[in-house]
Amino acid sequence: MQEPTYQPATFVAVLVAAHFGSLLPDIDSSAADIWNSVPAGKHVGRVATKFTFGHRNLTHSLLGLALVGFLTHRLIMSMPHYWGLDLNLVWLSFIIGYVFHLLADAVTVLGVPLLWPLDRSFGFPPKPFEGVRIQSGQWFENLLLFPLVNLVLIALIWSNIGIIKEILFK
Repeated sequence: MQEPTYQPATFVAVLVAAHFGSLLPDIDSSAADIWNSVPAGKHVGRVATKFTFGHRNLTHSLLGLALVGFLTHRLIMSMPHYWGLDLNLVWLSFIIGYVFHLLADAVTVLGVPLLWPLDRSFGFPPKPFEGVRIQSGQWFENLLLFPLVNLVLIALIWSNIGIIKEILFK
């Protein structure tokens, strides 16, 4: 068996892709965090909001996921191969970040319009238990939910460290 080699470029690209993938569904809001990550973001955000039909519409739907998935796949796969990136892993990380954003929004009071343009939001837990969903940006999300999610992620990483090493150190 060949010794695994560390691919720092892929590692960094995976982190950046997952980060932007998790922020991208909120491009439909000029107040979103993603607009703080790009130059002139607030101005671009106001224009982008008009093209995405407002907050929690196209970019929070399965149609939006498919469109973004297709476009980012084309973009990422066009990167030069001599950069030494595992482009499939970079794209997959982006999509995982995007999907987890949608899942996180599904546990909020508003839910997500998965079947947009149909006017129906989906959330977890479903009716009649929707009363336990959280309000975005409130103390429960910031002080309890985020730390809990981080602990779960650390546990998942720790329990799957062998698989992670195999993927990143090939």
